[in-house]
Amino acid sequence: MSNSDMTCTLCSKRDISNAAIVLCAVCEERFCLSCNEVHKYLKTSSSHEVTALDVYTHLPTFISSLKQTCDSHEEHFKLYCPTHREPCCYKCTTTKHKTCHGFQTLDSLIEHSSTQFLDLECTIDELSINIEKVFNNRKGALKTLDDKILNIATNIKTTAEKIREKLDSNEKSILHQLSVVHSRYKANFENMVGELQAKKVEIKLIQKNIEEMREFASNYQIFLGSHKINSKLEKERNSLCRYFENDHKLRQKNVSLKFTPGQVLNQDRFLGTLEVEEVDCEIPFAKNASLETELPLNVFHDIDSVQIRTNSQSKIKEGSATRNLAGCTFLENDQMLLTDWSENKELLVFDEHGNILRNIVLDKRAFDVVYIGNGCIAMTFPDTKQVAVLNMKSKQEQIHVTFENRVWGITYSENKLFVREYSVGIHCLDLTGTIHKTIPVHGYITHITSLGRKLGTELWHLPLVGHGAPKGIAVGKYGFLFVVLENERKLLVVSPDGTHHRELLNEENGLHEPHAINYDMKRNKLLLVKDKTRMAEIYDVLY
Repeated sequence: MSNSDMTCTLCSKRDISNAAIVLCAVCEERFCLSCNEVHKYLKTSSSHEVTALDVYTHLPTFISSLKQTCDSHEEHFKLYCPTHREPCCYKCTTTKHKTCHGFQTLDSLIEHSSTQFLDLECTIDELSINIEKVFNNRKGALKTLDDKILNIATNIKTTAEKIREKLDSNEKSILHQLSVVHSRYKANFENMVGELQAKKVEIKLIQKNIEEMREFASNYQIFLGSHKINSKLEKERNSLCRYFENDHKLRQKNVSLKFTPGQVLNQDRFLGTLEVEEVDCEIPFAKNASLETELPLNVFHDIDSVQIRTNSQSKIKEGSATRNLAGCTFLENDQMLLTDWSENKELLVFDEHGNILRNIVLDKRAFDVVYIGNGCIAMTFPDTKQVAVLNMKSKQEQIHVTFENRVWGITYSENKLFVREYSVGIHCLDLTGTIHKTIPVHGYITHITSLGRKLGTELWHLPLVGHGAPKGIAVGKYGFLFVVLENERKLLVVSPDGTHHRELLNEENGLHEPHAINYDMKRNKLLLVKDKTRMAEIYDVLY
C-alpha cells in the first residue's frame, strides 16, 4: 500500500494530511481518528463495518479488492445472484440480472459464512493426502526404475566382460536401448513429480489464504472469498483426479532383460532381449467422507428438489419362519444384502435387478449390517450382544467384539465402525475391535448413520412429534437425511440443517412395514425395505 493510500480521504479533499487508521469498505473511504468518529455517528454510516488498516494489509489481494457498491447504479450490494454467483443491487435485478431467479439477501447468507471453512479445509485435506500419495508413489517408482536400470546395466557389463571379443558390439547396442528407455520414462516420472510438487505449493498457498481470511476478513469477505477459493480447489481436485482416471500416467514401467546364459557363446549376435512392460499401479483416490455429507458451498439445494424414482424391486421368498428384514447395505458390483432378523438367521444377497443370488445361513440372528470394503461386512447380533466382521468369500469372522448390553444399529465411516449399544450410547471402533470413544445416547434408538463430521458434536436435533419413533436412517448427497417411520409407514427426507422435512413415500406407495434403509453415495441410489416381511426396492435419487 503506497503512502497516499495511508492518508485520510476526507482530510485530503480539504488539503489536510492526516494519517488514516481505518478503512470503510462500504463507503470505500479511509478515515483518520477524528473523521472516523464523525463517520460512526452519521445516520447513513453508523452501521458500517470498518477495518483497521494494519489488519487490511494482511488480507489476500483478491479479498481486499472485493467491492460492496454496484458500479452501474452506485448502490450497495444487497442481493446474491445464484445464476452468476455474484452480488448485485436491487436495480440490477431489472437490468443485467432480469432473467435470473432465486435471489437471496447477502445478510442471510453471510450469517452462515463461517461454516464454509470446514468444507474448504476438508477439500484441502483430501487434495493434500492424494497429492502426497501420488508424489511418494512416483518418487518410489522413479527409484525402483533407477535401481532396476542400474542392476541390468551391471549384469550386462559383467556378462560382456566374459564374452567381450564376440559380443562387444551387441553390448553397446543393448546399453543404448537401455539409455533410451531410461531417459524416456525417467523424464515422464520427473515431469509428473514436478507437477505434483507445484500442486503441493499451490495447496499450501490456498491454505495460507484461508488462515488469513479466518483471522482478518469480514463475514462479507469470507462469504465471497470462500466461493473463489472453492473454485480453485475444485479445479485442483479435478486436475488431480485425472491422474487416477488415466491408466497410462500411473502405470509402473518394469524393465527386464531376457536371455539364456548357456547359449550366449553359440549365438552370433545375442546378448539378450530388452523388454519393457507396463503394469497397473493401484492408488485409490482417498475421498474425505465429510465432503460427501457436509453442507456444500453451493447453498442453493432445496429440500423440495429431492425426488426419487423406482429403479428395481426385490420380492423375497418366504422362509421357514416369517421374515424380519431389519438391516440392509449395498455391496460391490451393484449387489445388495439384507439381514433376516428372524429364526431363519439368513443373509440375502441380490443383484442390481432384484434377483436373489444366494442365501448365507448364520448360527445366530443378525440385526443390522454395513459393507466395509474388500468383500467384508460388519454385523450386530443383539441376542448375543456382539459385533462381528465377516469375510463373505471365506465366510470367516475377522473381528469379534462382545458388549455388556444389546447392540443394534451399525455404520461405517473413515475406516471406523460406529455401533449403538442399548442404554450406553454409540461406540467408535477401529477395524481391530478397539473402542476409541463412546458418545452417551439415551432413548430407544435402533439405527444410526454417520455424517462424517467430528464425533460427539451435536449439530441439531429434529423432534418428530406425532410421527412415531424413526427406524432406518441414511445420509445422502449434500447432507440430506432419509428417515423411515415404520408405524406411520412413511419415508421422510430431512434438510441438512435439520430445520425442514418432507414426505417422499407413504402407504399409498406400497410401504407396509418399512424398516431398513441404505444409501449408495457413488451412484445416488437408495435401498429401502418397504415391507420387512417380503419386499425391498431400489430408488434413483435426484437433486
